[in-house]
Amino acid sequence: MYNDNSAISGNLPDIKKLLDEEKKRLEIFTSIAHSCVDLTINYKEMLAVSVRKLAELTKDLSVICLFTTDGKNIDTTSSYHPDDKLRKELWELQKDYPLFIHEGIPGEVIKTGLPFIVSLDGDKFISPGLLSLEYKLFLEKYFFSGMIVLPISINNKTIGILCLSRIDSAVTYTNEDQNFLKSIANLLASVIRNSRLYNEKEILLREMHHRIKNNLQVISSLLSIQSDYVTDEESHKLFLNSLNRIRVMSMIHDNLHQADNFSGVDINKYLKDLVIYLFRTYNINTSHVKLNINVGLPSLPIDISVTCGLIINELISNALKYAFPGDRSGNVTLSLVKFPKQNKLVVSDNGIGLPEKMNMEFKDTFGLLLIQTLVDQLNGTLEVVRKNGAKFIIRFPHNSD
Repeated sequence: MYNDNSAISGNLPDIKKLLDEEKKRLEIFTSIAHSCVDLTINYKEMLAVSVRKLAELTKDLSVICLFTTDGKNIDTTSSYHPDDKLRKELWELQKDYPLFIHEGIPGEVIKTGLPFIVSLDGDKFISPGLLSLEYKLFLEKYFFSGMIVLPISINNKTIGILCLSRIDSAVTYTNEDQNFLKSIANLLASVIRNSRLYNEKEILLREMHHRIKNNLQVISSLLSIQSDYVTDEESHKLFLNSLNRIRVMSMIHDNLHQADNFSGVDINKYLKDLVIYLFRTYNINTSHVKLNINVGLPSLPIDISVTCGLIINELISNALKYAFPGDRSGNVTLSLVKFPKQNKLVVSDNGIGLPEKMNMEFKDTFGLLLIQTLVDQLNGTLEVVRKNGAKFIIRFPHNSD
């Protein structure tokens, strides 16, 4: 039977208070974790968001310091408090009196590798040199009553600190607070580690694409120099075709080297740059031969982009060389559009059309044989339309692996 005077009923207010505190902690952790998912690549932005959320939800002054990877300096300091005046004054203080890694609180945490909770009354901070006089006066001015500091560690190495300071409150930090904030510190450490690994990988990938591009440019330069010694016109054309094919691959790596990420090629920019390059290579008067481009895809994987680029290079080059003899004018159209089950690539012109005796099995020239081979690599199909000029339609699945 329920007894109003039982020990359980008597403790209900305390239990409700504990539940409210746990609910608040869960809210803080969930909010920060959600932000980390969205900002794992930019750890500095992630730190700024984390300190703001901690401060807004706890009403405490929140500070996170992150050390450089060599452990010799402070890389980033983020701080926040909901009060505008207090926050701005702290930012100015940090600007005039920056923290140093082996001094004060950061130095103490690095030395011990342990968290600590301390009251700000008396000279507890000034005697061990954990806080400079300027920071001590700032905390006294705003009636701060306690501080909790935890290391942010990866593989037992301290990479930063998480610090909360309580303002004008008789409630001190507890071991439960420490355990909770340790979970936040562990979350931040995991995100920072992944971010640094990502950045290291990004630097390596960027360097790799830069080197590949440079190597292709060296090959291109050697072919260009060699072509100057070739007097036969047909042989010279072979050199030019080879140069263009190398340029197609070089432009891919140039595109990726300049990109913010390497998950795919900005296919719209790449194809526009490629076609403009071909127009310049063949000295095409754009007032006579106009270009129409419609690319409805934001990006494609590197291998598919290279294959599409080589196909387009062959088809556009042929159109520019043969479709508009003399002063004949016309249009060249390039379209790459995504459909529910496949991508559709179309290169067409309204020029003089294809030769009647051209072998539709694509065995007449290396260029035509190359086109069919590249389409096969995409697991695609090729359709040729001879009406009103020439139209090449390539359909290939979204994932051509």
